[in-house]
Amino acid sequence: SYTLTLNKGSNYDIAAGNCVIDQYGNLVGVVSEVAGSWCTIITVVDPDLEMGGLVARTNSAAILEGDFALMGRNKLKLTYLPENTQFIAGDQVLTSGMGGVYPSGLVVGTIDEILTDPSGMGRYAVLSPAADLEDLSQVFVITSFDIVE
Repeated sequence: SYTLTLNKGSNYDIAAGNCVIDQYGNLVGVVSEVAGSWCTIITVVDPDLEMGGLVARTNSAAILEGDFALMGRNKLKLTYLPENTQFIAGDQVLTSGMGGVYPSGLVVGTIDEILTDPSGMGRYAVLSPAADLEDLSQVFVITSFDIVE
């Protein structure tokens, strides 16, 4: 499954849209549904996930998104890559924080490869998540944060 259910919810000030991180500060996913004593999280590889990303080495902004075809391989996409920027395998990708919806600087993963989309019009990167989604023992929900520009 590419969703998680926690036994904490709105009784603990958790709300839809809150980011969830592992014990190392890596992004696990985003809270998608909340009740009083539980919440559901979509992980970073879920096709419903979409948020701003930033390649740390080049400071290039792009869009992080889950992809149905990559989900089974425990991977996600970085799309809308700037045309004139060189990316390399191993580049670290962070949350951008643009728009103020999600915190900036959370580690999402690293680039595995750069591919051309089927239309031939653009490129995208395939990422491996930094969080070990198969072996999570505890997670933390970010319920508030300061916007840093």
